[in-house]
Amino acid sequence: MFNPFTRKPKYKLLNGHQVKYSFTLKGVKYYELQDIFEIPCQRAFVIRDYMEELRMRCTRDFLKAHVTAVQNILSGQKTINIPELARLNQQLQERLDLIIDHEIVYKLASVYYFDATENPYTYNFKYGLKKILDFKKTEVLDFFSLEPIKKLANLPLLLGEDLQAYLMVAQKITNKQLENIFTHLSEIDKKKDFVTTLTSLKHQG
Repeated sequence: MFNPFTRKPKYKLLNGHQVKYSFTLKGVKYYELQDIFEIPCQRAFVIRDYMEELRMRCTRDFLKAHVTAVQNILSGQKTINIPELARLNQQLQERLDLIIDHEIVYKLASVYYFDATENPYTYNFKYGLKKILDFKKTEVLDFFSLEPIKKLANLPLLLGEDLQAYLMVAQKITNKQLENIFTHLSEIDKKKDFVTTLTSLKHQG
């Protein structure tokens, strides 16, 4: 595995790209590129997709589950359940009112910041998921209080107990919304990749 951190200089030159130390979590050091505009293409494309999710306040998997639930309500019954459609629509409105979906911040962090075993020029989704799960083993407030993470999530105004309270409420909202969506998914739907991912995330944090 390519490893640019076999030595210990403060900064490393990587094909003209300057790498700097960012933070340590659970004994693992994480690094980032000095210039955000020099992020290699593959990582940049992943960041672009995750930034879209951050702006939407929900992941692509959440939207897939939502659309599937709506389709099931519309096509699976003789009488369309209008109240349930209204509830699912209200959930999207609630997400627009969230400051962030912090699940997406974990995803972004897994791309922006890399450890000494990673190739900074590529992004391995399987290893990225491992990093996300490692991030989640840290107390949520400890993780989101890290300066690089606060900057990444654009959370400069939320500190201490306010930040912790917001993150707890946001997680409860997401879990409740997923429960509502899952009630309208078939057993076949629940075996699809996007539902499996959502289910694993739902029980985190």
